[in-house]
Amino acid sequence: MIQEDSSQTWWKERLASFSGMTLRERIEATKALSRNKRMDEGALALEFRLYRLNLELNKWIEEPNREAPAIRDQYTVSVMRMVKDISDRNVITATAAKILSSVLTALGFDKYISRLSRETDGLQDRPLSFPFVKLVKSKTNTPYYDFMSITEHPIVWQLRLFGEFMDRSMDSQPDTRVSFDPDGWQRQVLDSIDNGHSLLVVGTCLS
Repeated sequence: MIQEDSSQTWWKERLASFSGMTLRERIEATKALSRNKRMDEGALALEFRLYRLNLELNKWIEEPNREAPAIRDQYTVSVMRMVKDISDRNVITATAAKILSSVLTALGFDKYISRLSRETDGLQDRPLSFPFVKLVKSKTNTPYYDFMSITEHPIVWQLRLFGEFMDRSMDSQPDTRVSFDPDGWQRQVLDSIDNGHSLLVVGTCLS
């Protein structure tokens, strides 16, 4: 607990030192900080990654050509890589889950927010030490920035842009017919079998 409090104090001092920097300078400073071992410790690891995500979103908002399709592709990939990195750590507080939900809503991945509802691995919830950019209107739960939303189905977006980072079970859901959480196409196969249709499943192997 003492070590965690010490790390939190150290982190707040770093945030204070960022106050006079430009956005670009803060991004460069956090890149250097990412090599510090403290940034992989408990609550600080989560908050640091949320801070870098916050900087990336603000950078996109300040981007002169932010509405251009190529710019949207660039930032959706970088933002979703950060979201995936945070999610894959399996240590998400209630505050972090709310923030990631707003990011997914802003980008058009709101159908997959339910995947964030997982155990927090004993990590106690706590407020962030910095204000996270507001992406979603609280009353209507609609995005502030329309330019952030992808213009295609999330799976198509993944196939086109996410490559090796693609989450192939992104639309998996529980189904009582099988002992695992089937993907969307697998549920369609199960539905077809239930309806008495015949199927031909073709597999491909890429070398």
